[in-house]
Parts: sequence; C-alpha cells; structure tokens
Amino acid sequence: MEDEEKKTKERKEKIQNWLKNPYNLALVGILIFAFAIRIYYFVMTKSQPLWWDEAAYGSLAKNFILDGRWSDTYLIQHETFIRPLLFPILWAALLKIGFGEIGVRFLLQFLPSIIAVFFVYLISKELYGKKIALISTFIFSAIWVNLFYTARLLADNSALAFVFPSIYFFIKSQQPEFNAKYFGLSILLLSLATFMRYPIGVIFFAYLAFLFLTWRTDLLKNKKFWIAGLIGVLPILIFFVYNYANSGNIFPALLSGEYYGKDTGQPRAPIAFNLLKFILVFLKTPFFVFFIVGAAMTLFELFVGYDLIAKKQKLKAHLLTSLLFIVFFSFFIFSVRGAEDRYFMPISITFVSIAGIGADFVYESVKKYNKQIALVVLLGVLAFGAYQEVKYADSIIKDKQQSFLYERKGFEWIKLNTPEDSTLLGRGTGPYAVYYAERKYLEDVAKENISDMNTIDADYFIYNAYRPSPDYVLEYIQSNQTKWQPINGFFFDAQKTQPAFIVYKKF
Repeated sequence: MEDEEKKTKERKEKIQNWLKNPYNLALVGILIFAFAIRIYYFVMTKSQPLWWDEAAYGSLAKNFILDGRWSDTYLIQHETFIRPLLFPILWAALLKIGFGEIGVRFLLQFLPSIIAVFFVYLISKELYGKKIALISTFIFSAIWVNLFYTARLLADNSALAFVFPSIYFFIKSQQPEFNAKYFGLSILLLSLATFMRYPIGVIFFAYLAFLFLTWRTDLLKNKKFWIAGLIGVLPILIFFVYNYANSGNIFPALLSGEYYGKDTGQPRAPIAFNLLKFILVFLKTPFFVFFIVGAAMTLFELFVGYDLIAKKQKLKAHLLTSLLFIVFFSFFIFSVRGAEDRYFMPISITFVSIAGIGADFVYESVKKYNKQIALVVLLGVLAFGAYQEVKYADSIIKDKQQSFLYERKGFEWIKLNTPEDSTLLGRGTGPYAVYYAERKYLEDVAKENISDMNTIDADYFIYNAYRPSPDYVLEYIQSNQTKWQPINGFFFDAQKTQPAFIVYKKF
C-alpha cells in the first residue's frame, strides 16, 4: 500500500510540475477548447441528415454488410470506381459490430478531429518549437472548415488521423539522422491515408522532393531506406497489381478521363490558379494576415539560405512546409483544375504553421519595445480570429443542419412501411434508397419510354423536391392516379402546400 501511495504521489508531482510550465498549461487549455467546441457541435449534429456524398459512402458500407445486394447497380459500381474504399469499409465494420450512425460519427469524425489537433501541435513543435506550435494548434482548433466537416460523414476529416501522423513520423525520421522505423511508419500511414482520399497520395512526391533536396543521393545507398519504404508502400503496390489484373489500369480512378472531367465532351477547364483562394477560405482575416507575414518570412529565409538547407533545421522545416503546400496545390491547379474547400484539409497543417510563423514574428517585433503589449496584441488577434472562425462555423453548421431532412424521413418511412423486396422509382434515389431504406431502386424512365411506366418493375414512385423528376414523369403520374396513388407525404410547411417528399404506390 505504501509503495502504491508513493507512486501515486510521484505521479501527481510530475503532473503538477509539468503543468507549471506555461507552455504545457497552454497546450492543455487549447486541447480542452478543441474538445469542448467539437463535442458541442457533435451533440448538435449527431442525427443530421446525410448529403449525397455522405449517403454514397454510406450506401457502400450498407452494400458491404448486406451481402452485396446492390453490387450490380450503377451507383455501387460507379462509387466503387471513383472512391477509395477504406472509409466505407471502416463504416461497414462499425455497423457490423453494432454501432449506429451516431457511434460511426463519433469514431470516424469526432475522434479523428481531436487526433488531428494534437498532431498539429506535435508537427509544429518538431518543426518550429513549442511557441509556434501552440499558436498553430490554437488556430487549427478553431478553423471553421475543420469544425464543419467534423460534423459530416465524409472521408476528408477522417483522413487527417492518418495524414498528420504520417507527416509527424516523416519529420521524426529525419532527426538527427535517418530513422528507418519512423520512415516506414510514415509511408505506411500515408498509404492508408491515400485509401481514404486518393489525392492525398501526391504527398508522396513532396516527401521524395524533400529527401532529394536534403539528402541528395546518400539515402540511395542506405539499405534500410529501401526496405522501410517498400514496406510502407506495400498496400499501394498490392492495390496497383489488383487494379491492373482487373482493369488493365493500375489506378483507374485517377488515371481515367472521368476523374479529370475529360470524358464529358466539354473543353477542359483552364489552369486553376484561383484555387489559391482557399487559403483565405480556411483562414479568416486576422489569421490570413499572419499567414502572409509567415509566408514572406519563409520564402525570404529559404532564398537567403538556399545553400544551407541541408545543414540548418529551421530551413529544413521551411522546405518541408513549402513542398507540402506547393505539391498539393499544384496537383489541383494543373491536373484536376477544380476543388472544394475540404480537399485541402490534408495540408491545412501548412496554413496554420505558416500563420504561426507570422504571428511569432509580429510578437517578437512588438516585444522589442514592450513585452506585455506584445502578448496582449498576440492574444487579442488570436482571440478575434478564433471568434470569426467559430462564428462562421456556427452559422453554417446550423444553416445546413436540417438540409435534406424530409428526404431522410421519407426513406426511413419507406424502410419501416414497405416490403423488403420492394423496388423504388425516382430521380436521384440511389444512395438514399440503399442507405436509409435498404431497398432496390430504379431511375426515372426516359421520355420516349414514359408509356411503359405502368408496366415497369417498380412498386413505388418517389417524388423528391430535393431532386425532382422531370415534368413529363410528374404529368404521367397525375394522369394515372388510379394506377399510382399517394400513400404518404412530407411537406416543407405546416399547411401542407409545399410537398417535399411524396410516396406513390402502384396498384
């Protein structure tokens, strides 16, 4: 008993001593803030309806656990073709062992978001020290993009739980000498992240560029480098072999014309330098100003010390941060030529790290004249920036919270009130018919075949205001009310004058 009490006392003393360090205390405060704000929005949005992309992932998960019931449909075949499967596989596994959608949200969105915040600190600390790490972590914890997508069942946020640890262990593998174990782990984590979101794979090229610029050809002679690297990319190699054996293309999702929009018959979009605007989307004005200052400092120091990059740790940090930023943006600017804000979440670590550099520069500049004023300015700007981020996040999360509500209610009603072997007919029903209703589905008939609608192999027709059927289909339903009769409906208004979702049964 005395030994246990002594050990307990020693642990308490260690914790107390650790918390006496203001940097450690600040880290705890930031993590508590990050946790609190995320749990607040998790509770608020835990049951919100799914968007199309969310339902598409969910339909893949349902198809996995329901014995491939929809494997021959265009939806499943197309979504399997264009989307990495790790996220829906994890989703399916959680459903299989008994977790509901709320549990899936917690494990695949909430926890990865917290993990990402912590690894932002670890990465920035390795690159630039504790002070800049704390600033960067605080900025990241408040960024509205991360808060918003933490509430959405999409792979982008979940992937951060693989990407950021990969970057962290890559950095650790370079300090002070090459560490094969950390390197192999980093590459393996990046491989897994690529199976969450394919474009994340371009980070491999940022790593390669960094290794070449800092090590030159020295690593090529290192046997451990090759072994660790091959072990790390083994999942990717297996994936390539499987694809080639089945389709003759090692990476059909990215190398096909469809992914880049080449098969639409339309001229390809121009080179998209406008995508740089997403930096300002992530960072509200106070943080963006810090980013501009930090970017100028980073580029200036790299330019002045270009011949010392391989020798100075700070320049190496600048180089890695810059390469991650440049390589990732280049992929979307020159190849994809289009993007959404969430696509840049994997390199948001560079946004906040560079902003942290800028904030530290401003602080140190003012500190020369008055330390207290410098601290007040820094904390004031950070607080105002966080307020702007959270305020915007709060607005957009609440605004989108009930979007597609009646679509969810309608398909859930169908699941509970129609035979399991029923077939649904309607526009854009696919992912919702699979995920919510667990029913077979058919898309709307073509105009020239509208006369066949009464004989088509469908039991129910769905009018969905979110994805309305063509007028000719609705006109046919109205003129054949003895054959197609409404049995339930959901409305946008209490007076029931604005239909949102109507279920028609074929008699």
